[in-house]
Amino acid sequence: MAKSTQRESFLNPFTLVIFLTLSCIFLSVKFLSDQPNTNLFSSLNETMTYWREGFFGLLGFTLQMIMILVFGYCLAIYRPVHSFLLRVSKFPTTKSQAVLFVLLISVCCSLANWGFGLIVGALLARFVSEAMSKKRIPIDPALLAASSYAGMAVWHGGLSGSAPLKVAEKGHFLEESIGVISIDQTIFTGFNFLVTSLLVLVFAITLILILRFYKAQNLTIKPKQLQPIEAGKGFPVGILVGLFMLLCVISGYFWSSQDASFFDLNLVNFILFALVLLAYRTLPKFTASVKEGLKNSADILIQFPFYAGILGILTSSGLLSSFSTWVLQNSSEASFAPLTLIAAASVNFLVPSGGGQWAVQGPILMDVSQTMGFDLGKMVMVFSFGDQISNLLQPFWALPLLAITGVRAKHVFKYSVWMFVTGFSLLLILLTVLL
Repeated sequence: MAKSTQRESFLNPFTLVIFLTLSCIFLSVKFLSDQPNTNLFSSLNETMTYWREGFFGLLGFTLQMIMILVFGYCLAIYRPVHSFLLRVSKFPTTKSQAVLFVLLISVCCSLANWGFGLIVGALLARFVSEAMSKKRIPIDPALLAASSYAGMAVWHGGLSGSAPLKVAEKGHFLEESIGVISIDQTIFTGFNFLVTSLLVLVFAITLILILRFYKAQNLTIKPKQLQPIEAGKGFPVGILVGLFMLLCVISGYFWSSQDASFFDLNLVNFILFALVLLAYRTLPKFTASVKEGLKNSADILIQFPFYAGILGILTSSGLLSSFSTWVLQNSSEASFAPLTLIAAASVNFLVPSGGGQWAVQGPILMDVSQTMGFDLGKMVMVFSFGDQISNLLQPFWALPLLAITGVRAKHVFKYSVWMFVTGFSLLLILLTVLL
């Protein structure tokens, strides 16, 4: 038991981000020490200064990510949504129908909002597992959980994608170098639609093959008890405020800005805020749902400042520009997109956040892409594909899924690893052919 506890502590996402921070500090000190007229002490002092000054450089972005997750959770535990999921979970009558049903709904919800999709997918996996058990149809609940987690392997190409929405935001941290890249150049492109559709198809085929070659396990699970929240019955302040907020969105689009750059992270959160207010009607119920959602956002709050500190080190020390030069010297037009995919997928293992990862890798990617003449919108999506696909092996965002379904990470990932292999292989082929 003690060894198991120590292992879980070591694999804690916060431990991983500290490890990444220390690694960047080491690289920065070594890089600066190799410069003329510097020594170890001055290099360490400079590096710590860069880290401290950058630590709170992404506060606005941190709040944006927290709000996306919290409001997505609020919508998922809204009683009508919760009850609807209970009803539809009875539809599948075979094992193949069950995994495909969970997969497709989770993917659709994740493309709308990753926080909403993560929670809805987890709830659906749990309810379908219970419904199949009552029908005496044996199916591994971990396989259903893995099917729902596939939504996190396509989310970055959807409406809550951190990188494409961030670069569509006026005043984003890369605007001086790349300008504003609207979503009609990233999310709403045939390139993204094709890649995302083929990914879902490959995941579906992989799950069917798993069903054929794997035997169902008799797992003993203890799901977390969920308390759906009903709408309030008092004066509907939430409806009034929510309608006013939606009116502001409509008026802002039709009378102020009619291009795709109008759609960014702030607008997504603004709309989600309004929808949650409309759903719960009264402020006490709205507040209660938000408090429940906030319980799942602690990791974002405590880790994003470390990502910002890492960004401060990488940019101020010169490591970013040095790395960009190395990539330029060792890449060709044919290899750059696959290399970007591999880099994004690899870094995601240590930076389990699309937003935090974009803050670190975005400057490098955009700098090299501009120099090599690549379409910046497409390269933002290449990064997004790499970041999302390795979520299938990354336990950070699976924590709510594991808590809701009651399954263990090792049981889920023995299935999701196959979806990663097939999905990643597909992406490499598509990028080689299309870019």
